[in-house]
Formats: sequence, structure tokens, C-alpha cells
Amino acid sequence: MNNLKKTLALMAALAMTATAFVGCGDDDTSSSTTEATTTAAEETTEGDVAEETTEGDVAEETTEAGEAAEVPALGTPDGTLGEGGDALTILCWTEDDLTHMYDVVANQSGMDKSMMVYKNVGANGTEANEKYTQMFASDEDVDLYFCDADWNMAYQNNDEYSAPLSAVGITEDMYANAYEYTVAMGKDSNGVLKGASWQAAAGGYVYRADLAEQYLGITTPEDMQAMISDWDAFWATAAEVYTASGEVTAMTDSLGGVWRAYSNGNRATAWVQDGTITEDNATACLGDFISMAKTNYDAGYISTATQWTDDWLPQGMSAGAQANKTFGFFFPTWAIGANSSLEQAQGKEGTEGSTYGMYNICEGPTSWFWGGSWICVSPKTDNATEAGQFIYAMTVDATSMKAYVESKGDFVNNKPVMAEVVADGTNSNPLLGGQDQFAVLADSAANIDMSIATQYDATINSELQNAVQAYCEGTIASEEDCVDEFLNKLSEALTDVTVE
Repeated sequence: MNNLKKTLALMAALAMTATAFVGCGDDDTSSSTTEATTTAAEETTEGDVAEETTEGDVAEETTEAGEAAEVPALGTPDGTLGEGGDALTILCWTEDDLTHMYDVVANQSGMDKSMMVYKNVGANGTEANEKYTQMFASDEDVDLYFCDADWNMAYQNNDEYSAPLSAVGITEDMYANAYEYTVAMGKDSNGVLKGASWQAAAGGYVYRADLAEQYLGITTPEDMQAMISDWDAFWATAAEVYTASGEVTAMTDSLGGVWRAYSNGNRATAWVQDGTITEDNATACLGDFISMAKTNYDAGYISTATQWTDDWLPQGMSAGAQANKTFGFFFPTWAIGANSSLEQAQGKEGTEGSTYGMYNICEGPTSWFWGGSWICVSPKTDNATEAGQFIYAMTVDATSMKAYVESKGDFVNNKPVMAEVVADGTNSNPLLGGQDQFAVLADSAANIDMSIATQYDATINSELQNAVQAYCEGTIASEEDCVDEFLNKLSEALTDVTVE
């Protein structure tokens, strides 16, 4: 970690002398969710997502992490979208991120804060996918909307739901400083940029530092990392924690959490290839996850709680019905800043059972990522100018993106900004006892590869977690039956995919 900080500091220093910056999920950002009943265009496959050869050639222009490339100023809308609306209406499942964005966008663009209006989709992230299609079928005003990584492609591939960002003055060459995977994930199957992300969603293992000292004698994140450096070590440490806690404390919060870390840290191929999910490829994607999950669930090392339910986050507190039920959570960057899942898990500072500030973070058994969000423009917008200003401030402009880091504590989609933040050493997360989560997750963010993503991943993740949960709870008899149930459910849910 010290070497990383020194390297980033050097790169940041070189960047400042060589070139200046140019330009002025939290409830949940969805884990399992049902596929939108869209009329999506052709399937986005591994090859489609990987292509980055459209106008601007971001791959060639993107510089190393600490070197800031010049980016163009915001362009003017091309006239294909409406103007003059009373409010910039932003559709999402939570206002947690937006409350920090209003000031940032207003300061960068000059737009009045009252112009930006949040519209709740009426469901949390796990159901927002379906709700969005209902909203778009109505005549309700929507200018911008946020999409989760599990299902953004379904909207970007549908021209009735998403407009090219070029229509509001945003071009691909503006993202020379972005993490490349976010640009790839923002394109439709024809290579048109339809979405822009303000964040990079690397994940880590967030654990109770007080319990680590009590049960393991561990006092530093570095020592904790040494005890969970791979999955075998993780489960061996889980046995120690479970025994030392009197068989109360599971090592991790949920089967869903383990799946997110395992899947996005170990899976190497897309689920859907050439419109088909084969049994062989499904087996490769699953690896040994199902047997690993069942073994450690039965042993008490994985909590029986389910993500996004009422008993999930209270496990992070030291009082109440769920007190001390988990040692830690697999959380991505968007879940560990202000108003995040981690803050909810800790409880309000000073209240009974609060564990506020008693957590630390380390990388965990694998580098992994979870989701992220993309901003898309509705073709029905009547505020093209303001839509472009909002997207530019939150996803391009270095000054405003750094202001968002300092306000929200999110890991933004700008390599030089994050290199500068880490090198400055100024990020002190009170939820983590003052630890800097960005320094821990910097390498993981740089290595995120979502070339294996497809528009069907939301449904796949949902059905897999349902099947594995049922197997672990005993309502499915065997691993073979679990796989069969999973594939059978996919064949019913994915009507435009062949499941062999």
C-alpha cells in the first residue's frame, strides 16, 4: 500500500507539472432484478461491449492513471431534442447520490439548483428495471435517468428509451481520463455512446475492526488482509470467527454478497454467447461457487440474511435482533460513502448498538467490482442543454468530480482525480475509523473489466441467487437440482435467449 501511494503521488505530481485539468446505488444500485420487458435491439455480446473504436478513439487517448489528458469543453445540443422545459427531471430509485450532485452541478454549470428535480421511480433498485419501462410508456416528464450496470444495456440498446449523448453536446473524446470499462458499458450494440458514469465500482471486504481484535487479535487492515488473501484463507478465518463468537458471528453478510465478489472476481466469460447459454459455459461461469456456498452456509460462516431485506444491514450493529450476526460485508465503493449501505449498517452514531466508525476495509479474497450507474438521456427530454450540463459536470469535469468525491465519498470515474485524491492523503472516511478506502481500492478500480457483461445479467444474477438460496435452505435437494432449477428459470425468463 505504501508503494501504491508513492506511485500515485509521483504520477499526480508529474500530472500537475505537465498539464492542467481542463474544463470548468444508496439504497441500492441493484443486485438481483428482473429483466426489463423492453424491445431491446440486438443482443450485446462480449465482442460488442469490448469494441472501443468509435469516434474519438478513447483507447488511444486515455493516459496513465495520474496523467490528466485535455478534454473538450461541453458542446452544444444538436437540435434533435427538446428545449425550454421548466425542470430537469431526473428519474432514479434513490436521491442519496443526487443530494450531493445538486451543488456540484450548480457550481460547475451555473444551473439553478431548483431546476434539478428528483423523480422516484417508485421502487428500490431491485425492481426499478421493470418500473422504468412502465414510466417510459407513460407521458410523465423524464429528462435524465440513472441505470444500473446489470440492466443499462437494455435501455441503451433501445432508441425509444435513450438518446445519443452527442445530442446534448457530450462526445466520447471527453472521456480520455475515464476508466475504460465505463465508456464501453455506456455504448449500445452499434457503438453509439448512450450513457455516462460518474463512478467506478471496485469492491472490498468491509469488516468490524472491534470484532477482528476481539476474535482474531487483528489490529490493522494489512494483517486482516493476510488472513483472507484467498477464498481458502477466508473460510479458514471464518471458522475462527464463528468459534470465537460462540457460533453467533458469520464471516459475511449474505449469499448474495459472496456471489458478487466471487462472480465479478473469478468469472472470465459472458453468460450469453451468440444468443445462447450453454450448460458447459454455465458450468464455467459458476465454477465451484455453489458447492462453496452450500458448505460454508451450512457451517454458519455465511449469514442467513438476504440482501435488501430488513434483516440484512442491521447485522452490522451490536444490539438488536440481528446484533453481531456478521463480521463483515462485501461492499463496492458506492456502498461505503455518505448515506450509504455501510452507514445504515452501522446505525446512527450515539444510538444503542451503533457501530459507527468501527469498521475497516481491505481488498479481501479477490479483486472484484459490483455495478455502478450510468446517466442516460430520454429522447423525450425538453431540456437538452441542461441535460448536457448535468452529465458534463458529473462525468467529465475534473474540478466538479473532485468536489463530488469530497462530498459523497464515492470513487469517481476519473483516473487523474482519484490519483490526486489518494496522493493528497486527505480522504478520511469516518465510517471506516478514518481509513482511506480509495487507497485500498485504487488497483481494483483500474483493473475492472466488464467486457463479459450482457443485458441479461440482472435476470441471471437474480435467478442464480434464488436457486442457491433455496439449495442452502434445503428446499432444493442437490447441487445438480440447483443448477437445473437455475437454467430452467432462465429458459422461462429469457425468451430471446436459447438455454441449452
